[in-house]
Amino acid sequence: MFTVIAAGAAFGETVNEGIFAPSRLTSVLGQDGVTPIPVVFKDGEKKYLWTFGDTLLGTWKGPVVTTATLNFTGAADMASMPCNTLALSDAPTETNYKDLLFKFYMGSSTASEFIKYDQTENPFKNRLWADNGIQTAGGVYVFYMDVELTKENAIGFKFNGTGLAKAEVPENAEIAKFNFERVKGFYAKDLLLGDGVAEADGYIYILGRIAKKGDGSLNALCAARVKPELIEDFSAYEFLSQEGTWQKKEKGAFFDDISGEASLVYDSGANLFRIVYLSGITQEIKLVEFSTFKEFAQGPDTKSVYKPEPKKDILYYSAKEIFHSKDTVYLIYIDPSIYQPILVKHSKPEKFRKN
Repeated sequence: MFTVIAAGAAFGETVNEGIFAPSRLTSVLGQDGVTPIPVVFKDGEKKYLWTFGDTLLGTWKGPVVTTATLNFTGAADMASMPCNTLALSDAPTETNYKDLLFKFYMGSSTASEFIKYDQTENPFKNRLWADNGIQTAGGVYVFYMDVELTKENAIGFKFNGTGLAKAEVPENAEIAKFNFERVKGFYAKDLLLGDGVAEADGYIYILGRIAKKGDGSLNALCAARVKPELIEDFSAYEFLSQEGTWQKKEKGAFFDDISGEASLVYDSGANLFRIVYLSGITQEIKLVEFSTFKEFAQGPDTKSVYKPEPKKDILYYSAKEIFHSKDTVYLIYIDPSIYQPILVKHSKPEKFRKN
């Protein structure tokens, strides 16, 4: 059943369209993360890379189902949970977004981690969760979260920092030819960086998360920028201050209700930046649009565009934009009860419908 929560040309209309890309489930049982990276191959073909965080692998006992609860009892036998996976698809459009086919980066027979552990890391203690990234003249970069499993807090893990992985762009669109290697010397300690990545005005802008309340919870947004040719040099990154200036060390903390990854997109048609995130407090998907980051720091309008149907003891997370057209923004959020991304279609307000 579709749900519409906002109507009218001044604000737009939002519709829940169910599980995003159900064709994924021929290769995996469930996933979170689900972050798109547009890529142009050397032969000129345009595709999308998709990174994922924890991915549940196994075998369906019968037909593929999209309503199985997290433990998949009765529906499937779980076999493993790689902490990051990678897939390739056609670029999503308004005509194909419901039927996207995903080709996964494979191990011997199943979807496999594309960011590899080093010899000092313990897969039973450490997780390397893939985040967003970007293509530059030097290749394709993916930020990843360095996560440590722990019993010290309620969520069962803590974030140690952010790393960066890089791959050359293959001659043609074959997922097996991507060979990501971790960038030596790049590490952002005690900071999550890379939830949203966008290029504009000669800079790469990177959205991340930072603690604001002093309790260690990474529930506020921060923003960084760097010249594309310096993306591997963390010392070259500048951070947005509370005053809207760019600083080497000061990291402004914006909002205090971020749940999971947010997205950052530069919409060239509307000539603005757009952030989408899910509020951990109200469980609403929120949308923020602004022309400059100084405007963002000064507090632009924040619109609540959708609130998923509440479920007992369930907190949704990681709302983000996956692509947009002239008139529409396509969003997802994660439903942890079934461990699937849910697709939401949001019509742009009339004033942002530009060629």
